[in-house]
Amino acid sequence: MALGGGTFLVQNKILPGAYINFISVAYASATLSDRGVATIPLSMEWGPEGRVFTVELAEFLKESQKIFGYAYTADELLPMREIFKHAKKVHFFRLNMGGKKAANTFATAKYPGARGNDLRIVIEANENSTEEKPLYDVGTYLGTVQVDYQEAISVVADLQANDFVDWNKDATLALTATMPLTGGETGAVEDAAYQTYLDQMESYTYNAMGCTSTNKVIKGLFSAYNQRMRDEVGKKCQVVVFNHLADYEGVVSVKSCFTPT
Repeated sequence: MALGGGTFLVQNKILPGAYINFISVAYASATLSDRGVATIPLSMEWGPEGRVFTVELAEFLKESQKIFGYAYTADELLPMREIFKHAKKVHFFRLNMGGKKAANTFATAKYPGARGNDLRIVIEANENSTEEKPLYDVGTYLGTVQVDYQEAISVVADLQANDFVDWNKDATLALTATMPLTGGETGAVEDAAYQTYLDQMESYTYNAMGCTSTNKVIKGLFSAYNQRMRDEVGKKCQVVVFNHLADYEGVVSVKSCFTPT
């Protein structure tokens, strides 16, 4: 039996004893209720780098802006909307690595990426503010949308971290009409990121994996990975790739593809 699960088909063992094939119910199940789980690595301008994160359909419908940095209807979320037409859960991986977080005097963006440059901080005087004890209302905006608002704050240390920024505890609050976060950069997509993604996915259960790369070597890597998962580990899943004829039942080749930007 292979480490971590799998199968052996012939009796080639030397040591005496009982050798048993253990089959995971989650992997082997063919019931409809267990299907609908997908995974895909994508280029993104917002979100955690270097790790897989899971999104349920309900979360995507309600909290797409918090998760991906854009409203559900945004063009940037077209790949996600297409996936969730038939998936109930998706394991995402952000391919961009080495990005920079946008920042200003008061806060730093939660994640690296150019989307952080659309964040801004607005600080106004609270209605109960006095000269002896100044109080402030602090709003966080993403574009024109207010994503966080905290009232009657006297010092930055009293501010609670929100879904978009972490506060600079050493800063001093002061009235400002608007102060944008700047310096955010979206990291590059390196080939090594695909390998990092595949290494992490070995511990996840899914039905279908997507590969958006048009690189022949990367597509071959995904095909070989899927074949190993099916034949050696026992995960009966499929991988969907662009224009790649692998001559294997676990590989689905399509003629259209979301090309990373």
